[in-house]
Amino acid sequence: MNEFALGSSLAALAKGIMITLILTLGASLVATVLSLIVGLIRLSPRRPLRWFAVAYIEFFRGTSLLVQVYWWFFVLPIIFSVFLSPWTVAILGIGMNASGYGAEYVRAAIKGVDRGQYEASIALNYPRLTMMRRIVLPQAIRAMLPVWGNMLIELLKGTSLVYFITITEFTTASKLAADASGNYLLFFAVALFGYYVIARALITPFVRWLERRLSSGFVREALA
Repeated sequence: MNEFALGSSLAALAKGIMITLILTLGASLVATVLSLIVGLIRLSPRRPLRWFAVAYIEFFRGTSLLVQVYWWFFVLPIIFSVFLSPWTVAILGIGMNASGYGAEYVRAAIKGVDRGQYEASIALNYPRLTMMRRIVLPQAIRAMLPVWGNMLIELLKGTSLVYFITITEFTTASKLAADASGNYLLFFAVALFGYYVIARALITPFVRWLERRLSSGFVREALA
C-alpha cells in the first residue's frame, strides 16, 4: 500500500469513527428519553396507556432493527409520502429500537424499588409525581445503570447498519479502506477492535462514573 492510499484510508477511518460517535450519542439521547417516558407509561394505572406502551415495546423489541430502518427510509416515502433524511432515520430509528428494551429496564427498576419506600411516601402525603421524582426514580435509575450500559454498547454496534441508508460510518469506512488497499485483515481488525475500544474507553467509564455519582448520598450496605 502506498503512502497516499494509506493516508486516504486513515482519513476515511477517522471520519467514520466520528460519524459513529455522533450517531451513538444522538441515538442514546433519543433512547434515554423515550425509555423513561414509555417505561413510566407502562406502569400507568390507565389501561389504554399501558396497552400503548406494551404495543410500542413489543413492536420495537420483536422486529429487526435493519427492517425498521428500511421502513423509515424506503417505505414511508412510498406509502405516506414522508421523506426523512438518512441522519434522522439513523438517530431516531436506532434510538427508538433501543428504547423498546430500555423501557422494560425502566419498568423493572421501578418495580424493584422497596415497597416500604412507596408506603413511606404515602405516609408523608407526597403527591405521586413528587414521590416518583424525588424517591422512586433516583433509586431506580441507580439500579438500572449496569444494564443501561449494556444497552448503549448494543446501540453502538447497531450503528453499523446505517450503511444501508447511505451513511458511511466506521464499519463501512473500514470496508472501503480494505477494498481500496486489498488489506482486508488489517482494516477489519481495526474495525473489530475499534468498537471494543470505543465501548471500553468511553461508554463503560461513563456508566461507572454515573454509578459513583448517583451513589453519593446513599447509605452503603457494606463498608470496604
